Amino acid sequence: MTRSRILGTGHYLPPKVVTNADLEKMMDTTDKFIVERTGVLRRRHAEANVSASDLAVPACEAAVADAGLKMSDIDLLILNTITPDHADPGCAFFLQAKLGLPGIATYEIRQQCTGLIYGMALADAFIRTGQSRRALVVCSEVLSKRIDGSYDGRNIAILLGDGAGAVVMGPSDDDGRGVLWIGLHADGRGAKALYTAAPGSALGRMEHVTKEDIDAGRVHFRMDGKAVFENGVAGMSGAAFEALHATGLTLSDIDLLIPHQANLRMLEAVVEKVGAPKKKVFINVEEYGNMASACLPVALDQARKQGRITPGSRVLLVAFGSGFVWASTVLRM
Repeated sequence: MTRSRILGTGHYLPPKVVTNADLEKMMDTTDKFIVERTGVLRRRHAEANVSASDLAVPACEAAVADAGLKMSDIDLLILNTITPDHADPGCAFFLQAKLGLPGIATYEIRQQCTGLIYGMALADAFIRTGQSRRALVVCSEVLSKRIDGSYDGRNIAILLGDGAGAVVMGPSDDDGRGVLWIGLHADGRGAKALYTAAPGSALGRMEHVTKEDIDAGRVHFRMDGKAVFENGVAGMSGAAFEALHATGLTLSDIDLLIPHQANLRMLEAVVEKVGAPKKKVFINVEEYGNMASACLPVALDQARKQGRITPGSRVLLVAFGSGFVWASTVLRM
């Protein structure tokens, strides 16, 4: 079967910069606390009239142009988001309409921060079996609209940023280039360590959402920080080791490691455990915060534009998200 590869990348970040000083005005926190706990200095927030599909459009257009293609060349669209335009139908359909792609196969997945890798795995399968020639995988998040600055929510609210990133995948004309490995994992036993309880059908009642849900904060993220940190470090470092073992590569063979930008302290722990030299690790969490699934494609595109990834580079992507879910992929660009 034909190997798939990345043909183009693109990203988009809303122009509004929100500093830690700005957050101090929104919730009971301090710049010192945010920097010590997360390493985040700034993040981007979209305007009120901007949705996840809105952010995704310029990222998709950039990726398609980078691939040297027209939007009409795309025959498969895969979107990952935890901040959809509406409760239903899926956000992917709203994006499909905005991209002018009627009739093509369209998927929406919810694999949280591993969305790019899971989406690439789907696209890779379609390309390898000949069901797709040009697949567009996009991750878009408007997490600023899910911020809860209360005492119970601020531990995650200080991290959140908005952004979108996309990749175009297609068949490789060189068997030595492309997706060399993808490893996918999940363990639902940790699902409630980071989750949003309402709306939902598991609340023991007939009402989908109530005023009490809002007042009690059940409509916001709730996180067990210690559990997420420990499992995140173990998940991403384990995924990195698995990828190297599966491909027969060593860290010296990898040109760049791009981890999910959860927070700087977690990244430091992952890098130390993996033993990767800092010069081979791409980190931008200080500038953009945690953008959930958008982190990886934004970082991938920025690394290419900065010249840290060039044709032939071996790139290792690792991610961990709520669920729990973790994944890795090795690419030969």
